[in-house]
Amino acid sequence: MGRIGKLIKTEIEKFIVATVETRFKFNQSCDMYAASGEDAPPLEDDRIALISIDGTGKMAAVGVLMVSQGAKPGERILYSRDEDGAVQAVLKLLGDGKIEAVSPGGVSVSTDDNYELNVKKDLTVKADGNTKFQGKLEITGGNMKCKGTATPSGTGCFCALPTCPVTGAPHSGEMVLNT
Repeated sequence: MGRIGKLIKTEIEKFIVATVETRFKFNQSCDMYAASGEDAPPLEDDRIALISIDGTGKMAAVGVLMVSQGAKPGERILYSRDEDGAVQAVLKLLGDGKIEAVSPGGVSVSTDDNYELNVKKDLTVKADGNTKFQGKLEITGGNMKCKGTATPSGTGCFCALPTCPVTGAPHSGEMVLNT
């Protein structure tokens, strides 16, 4: 037998324990179960699906009624919500093989090792005019187009001089070929 109730509160220690109102003014405590690798405590007032544990009189929470974020059959959309329930960050695994990450707070990737990005077609990186890159960026296996002015360094693929002082040949441009 199962029940559906309204989440009153959660307690998070090693496991997530939910207090669910299953009947008017009757609260029941239960452990939350989810797919392996998921850690997503529900919010207050979420609707929780409970099942009874045979012969024990205890219940286990096995699911949360959710509002669709637009996933089509075969797709998966993961999302986070603020304490008021408003959707914040969204990760979409789409049926056409694309992955979309949408986040008003930005996206951060951390690793203790190198980070490698392999792209079979084009890669576009856009940033506002106030963004500064720090660190090492190495581009190999293609051509790079840049806009802006090169900072004189005496080495590298960009030259800050518009023309060669010796020959008069054009020195600067926005394309770097055969990286």
